[in-house]
Amino acid sequence: MKGTLGSIGCKTLETLVGLEEHVVHPLINSAAYMTRIMGASPLETANFVLDMTKYTIAAPQLFWGVTNPLGVSAINMFNPKRQIDYLLHATRHIEPMRPSLPHHVEWEDERATLLSCDTDNGISDNPVTIFVAYTGRSATLADYNSKFNPDQRSSLAREFLDNGFGPVNIFVAKNPLEKNLEHATPEYLSSVHGANQHTIRITGRAPHIVGLCQMGYFNAWNLADNPYDANTFVLAGAPFNPRLGDNWLKQFADSISLEDVEEYLSASGNRMSAGLIAKGWRLMNEPNYFIGRPEHGFIARRHIELFYQMADDWFDCERDYVFKSWMDKDAVSDIAGGLYLDLFSFFKYGLEANCIKDKDFSRITCPTAVLSGGKDDISPAETCTAIFAEISSNVTRAFHNPLVGHTGIYNSEKALTGRYHEDNWQQIMKWMHENSIYNRRKLN
Repeated sequence: MKGTLGSIGCKTLETLVGLEEHVVHPLINSAAYMTRIMGASPLETANFVLDMTKYTIAAPQLFWGVTNPLGVSAINMFNPKRQIDYLLHATRHIEPMRPSLPHHVEWEDERATLLSCDTDNGISDNPVTIFVAYTGRSATLADYNSKFNPDQRSSLAREFLDNGFGPVNIFVAKNPLEKNLEHATPEYLSSVHGANQHTIRITGRAPHIVGLCQMGYFNAWNLADNPYDANTFVLAGAPFNPRLGDNWLKQFADSISLEDVEEYLSASGNRMSAGLIAKGWRLMNEPNYFIGRPEHGFIARRHIELFYQMADDWFDCERDYVFKSWMDKDAVSDIAGGLYLDLFSFFKYGLEANCIKDKDFSRITCPTAVLSGGKDDISPAETCTAIFAEISSNVTRAFHNPLVGHTGIYNSEKALTGRYHEDNWQQIMKWMHENSIYNRRKLN
């Protein structure tokens, strides 16, 4: 019953949020815009007076070492200009993230597509495939282009092109066909293997495999069956064993039964909405949202929280927009019910899950590295490095960047460049070059 009620509640909430964003938000945004234009002078005057009051109150506290002066947020909340700015920001239309590079479809099957970056760097014998999670995300996760800072280095695919790799491919999931909703781990692993075999046929070489999040451990599952699919293997933000340590996936899985998930999927047409997952993370920050917790499911909550956040002088509207354009809008495909159930089982039972109990990870012998983020509560370091105890690779390396969270691992300058921390993608790419099985054969 819990799963059925959860399905109804989540669909209702998703519908209400959709109506709000498409009907209510444009009206409020227009009214706020007109108010700001017509009331510009009094709004600026009030803003000046309140800001001076705020600084007068804050200055003595800052002098005595108070880093978060009392009264400042309250003054900001009552500032009419800030209230109008809040309405304009909270109701603005958010566009999906856009990729940085042009791509073409290199290979596809019913479940996935392999996109190849069209930028020619003159290299055709050092292929790399970046695998984007089967959880509904588009290629922009690996090829992100900042809306507000287009010159910012935020595309992992571009970094590979600039560092001597080619062709650079991005593997993404398709929206599941109705007839494929029962497809689970075996079928989706066959798509991974098919894409890798296509690259081998075209280039004559196995690709360097870079698995982002779920596609890190998913590629490990494939390599246990097909160990020659990879040149080198990098798992980025990928919890190979989510049962280790204290992490969000473990908490989520332990809070819900498999029976509830099965019931939820049955009531939801045997598919999990990627858009629903995205809204669940942002609106509720509550793992039980997937199954339904009515006391957390009121629409006003996110507006109240955003209003409090914007009362902080350090709030960055552009950063908030960028996050929502990825979290909310870059959800392009649902997850087949069979696959979602297997993934949830893996979160709940780790390496003992039925979907992978037959995997012999000792068959993985290619050079293998992991990248974890110090601010990542989904795949902390111990869940990533767990792979080293299971495989037979003679060359392994653990990279850990304490400056980034889960998504920052893939598209933050703090991870992509060498300016912030020594464990970054530039070093990972150098490691991949040095440990390429083809280079090692030449040396031997």
